[in-house]
Amino acid sequence: MIQKTFPSPFWLQVYFKALSLQSSRRLGATEEMPIPMGGPALLWMALLLCHTSKPTVSLNPPWNRILKDDTVTLICHENNSLEVNSAVWTHNNIRLEETSSRLNIVKARIQDSGEYRCQNKDSIPSEPVYLGVFAGWLLLQASAEVVTEGESFHIRCHGWRNQNVSKVTYYRNGIALKYWYDSIDMSITNVTVRDGGRYFCTGCIRRQNHTSDPLNITVKKGDKYSWLQFLIPVLVAILFAVDTGLFVLTQQQLALLLKTKRTRKGRKLDPKKS
Repeated sequence: MIQKTFPSPFWLQVYFKALSLQSSRRLGATEEMPIPMGGPALLWMALLLCHTSKPTVSLNPPWNRILKDDTVTLICHENNSLEVNSAVWTHNNIRLEETSSRLNIVKARIQDSGEYRCQNKDSIPSEPVYLGVFAGWLLLQASAEVVTEGESFHIRCHGWRNQNVSKVTYYRNGIALKYWYDSIDMSITNVTVRDGGRYFCTGCIRRQNHTSDPLNITVKKGDKYSWLQFLIPVLVAILFAVDTGLFVLTQQQLALLLKTKRTRKGRKLDPKKS
């Protein structure tokens, strides 16, 4: 499926489009002032922003690493976290037949690995969600593979076909972290950079010991300026609203001024008053 691409943030494109419309009105203004268009311009921008919401894809169960023959459901959500009414699904940019909000993968195969996106009517495609399908007896699953300092994540030692795993030990960089007789998820809270590394687990299935492949988990330092990415669009929207309001006010004042001049000229040329 051919997907839309936006070389710059869409809200910025909408803003400059609106500015270009206003500029064209200013340049095309004549003595007969046009009807102020500020209100419709704002409505036009609001409608565009409403129809260009980006959906999101979630997984149930929430693991993006699964074993062959596992079952997982991908769910397409709107911005308000509600499921969409219908969706277009793609797998590695190939359109799928499924059109509901849920894409069920039953008895996963290795070839089911790859990037999945969903797209609602009149929306842009979601960010890709990567699903990895692996073959083996044990698989280390993680709630996130990249986390920021101060956040939390948890890991799970998962057995093929959901078979019971006992005598589970979790390792980071070859050092044992925790041991449980029964398979239990391990949570790591308030992480620091030292919590990053190569994780794997060992366990017993049907009285045989198995070891999972390692998984790299990266811990990033927190960005104290990350809040700017949310502030900038708000400031742009405020500036746009102020600019539009000033433009409408200027139009009204010029229209009133021209009307006053025409009225004065009409009085001077009135023969009854000459």
